[in-house]
Amino acid sequence: MNLKAILDAEINDALGYVDTETIDQRTEALQAYLRQPYGNEVEGKSQIVTGEVAEAVDGALPPLVRIFSSSDEVVRFEPRGPQDERGAKQATDYCNWVFQKENQGVLIMHDWFKDALLQKVGVVKAYWDESEDLTTERYQNLSDDELALLLSDDSIEITEQETFSQEVATPMGVVVVNSYNVKIQKRQKVGRVRIENVPPEEFLISKRGKTIQDTPFVAHRRLMTRSDLVAMGFDKSIVDTLPTSDALTFTEERLARFSNGEQPTDPSLDFSMQTVEVFECYIKADTDDKGIASLKQVFYAGNEILSEEEADYVPFHSLCPIPIPHKFFGNSLADRTVDLQLIKTTLTRQILDNLYLTNNARVTAVDGQVNLDDLLTSTAGGVIRVKSQGAVNQLNVQPVANQAFPMLSYLDQVQQKRTGVTDASQGLDPSILQNVTAAAVASMQQASAGKIEMIARIFAETGVKSLFQGILHLLCKYQDKPRIVRMRGQYVQFDPREWSNQYDVDINVGLGAGNRQEQMAMLNMVLAKQEQVLQTMGPANPLVSMGQYRNTLGRMVEAAGFKDSAEFYRTITPEQDQALANPPQQPQMPPEVQAYMAKTQADIQAQQAKAQADIQLAQQKAAAEIQLMREKEAARLQFEREKAAAELQLKQEEFLAEAQMKAMKVGAGITSNVEIPG
Repeated sequence: MNLKAILDAEINDALGYVDTETIDQRTEALQAYLRQPYGNEVEGKSQIVTGEVAEAVDGALPPLVRIFSSSDEVVRFEPRGPQDERGAKQATDYCNWVFQKENQGVLIMHDWFKDALLQKVGVVKAYWDESEDLTTERYQNLSDDELALLLSDDSIEITEQETFSQEVATPMGVVVVNSYNVKIQKRQKVGRVRIENVPPEEFLISKRGKTIQDTPFVAHRRLMTRSDLVAMGFDKSIVDTLPTSDALTFTEERLARFSNGEQPTDPSLDFSMQTVEVFECYIKADTDDKGIASLKQVFYAGNEILSEEEADYVPFHSLCPIPIPHKFFGNSLADRTVDLQLIKTTLTRQILDNLYLTNNARVTAVDGQVNLDDLLTSTAGGVIRVKSQGAVNQLNVQPVANQAFPMLSYLDQVQQKRTGVTDASQGLDPSILQNVTAAAVASMQQASAGKIEMIARIFAETGVKSLFQGILHLLCKYQDKPRIVRMRGQYVQFDPREWSNQYDVDINVGLGAGNRQEQMAMLNMVLAKQEQVLQTMGPANPLVSMGQYRNTLGRMVEAAGFKDSAEFYRTITPEQDQALANPPQQPQMPPEVQAYMAKTQADIQAQQAKAQADIQLAQQKAAAEIQLMREKEAARLQFEREKAAAELQLKQEEFLAEAQMKAMKVGAGITSNVEIPG
């Protein structure tokens, strides 16, 4: 069987398999996520569509993206031997930089994870892109030799040129010297790892494959312009004969995604911009009749094989949040919630319709007994003219909200159990944490995060691990020269040719809010033990190196939510770590020198001790003299106080005696002047 026939059979089988397994469910999930009408809406009644699918998908997406993007190391390559230590560290740094910086890794993960949560699988494509970089430069006053040297580079093309001539006198005579002002364009190939998201409807896989690695056929079905195909190097004469196609534009999934008419439907009037349906196929086939199938990359369009070459790498990497064993397509969070959205939509519509009827109740009227114009004119305080009592009666509508709301709450609980996305896990409902012990809160958070953490670990061990192994493979195979990039505030050179492309991959996952706190507590305990060992045994101890101590500090910075630990702590190289653990030994001195230095040291110490004793004795003598002077001064002051008190007492006594004497004299004088009556 020729290759065309094999390709046709595999493509048709894959299209049938994907349609049977996924197309209806994925289309339904997209419509539910976008809250599209169900088609059973009735005019005049509620047409609301609730958003359970969007709540589940959008609720699970932030913690998943945060788990993988909270650190500069999405993955870490582990060496297989001591000789791989440096290469594994460089591969870790460079591959993470390529993913996060050069390819906007957060946006890639967002779309990748969202496709998986919403449409069963998310697919990315990682490949080596060799593009042409065009630069323009100007040169002034070039000589003939300089111009010839410039033109010797085949990648350079002169677009503008000015020539100036002047006569110069030389020993050989007057010669004409030319100079040139030129404008050039330089074309050079620039290679890089490119990662792009593949829409689920563009990805095809054989029903015989359980994973991308073991499948005999996988393909990227996409629309490409004739211009793009020619730019890729395909034969223009063949490209011009390919039929145009817009079949992919009108697939059910694509129409569901672009439900508002964003997709173009009119073909371009420019022949080169017309679209062609192209299949980039990776197929295992025996085209050489050797009895052994080999992997081939084939570009196939319009029953024409555009290219065929041997391949050693399949560029697709897939994720499935809820795998089903032994199947490629599993379940998505949308699959677990789409039925709940339908039920809640139906109940919510009924509740709203009931409320509308309750607030705007219908009435009955006896024919011929009511003025219909008054009845049909609903105004506040209006009058309805009737010919008999009871001609108009209001219909009673039984409220259903009290019966429906408990069911809505029950459906919310069912959704939380199915998806693991809860209000508590998102920090949206603080009331549920009131009057709850810390242990109970932690248990609730762990239970709600269990499903999300399981999805994260499945993502890590399947798609993320595979993707980074693919990045490493592409760098080792295609990057043929060193590259300098800025990382952690400094420029670092990377040369993948020096690495091995078979490193084991350690995925950095499991860092949810609760786990982050637990990890920080554990790191604090590890840090305390390390510090104890270093303080008691020194840097040369057999347990903890300074590099390991620095790693613990770096992990603590990352656990705290900071990406780059180098902002806080310097990186310790293996050479620095070795130097710290093994400081240079001081040269040994001769014994006589050591004895002399010991005697000198003893003499110095004895002199220091004598000087210290003399100082203490002088201090004691001075203190005694000061104390004696203080005591003499105190005695003198006491004497002066007593003398003053005695003199004061004497003066008081003299004054009192004198006063008494005066009083007696005054008394005697009064007595002598008194006349005694006779």
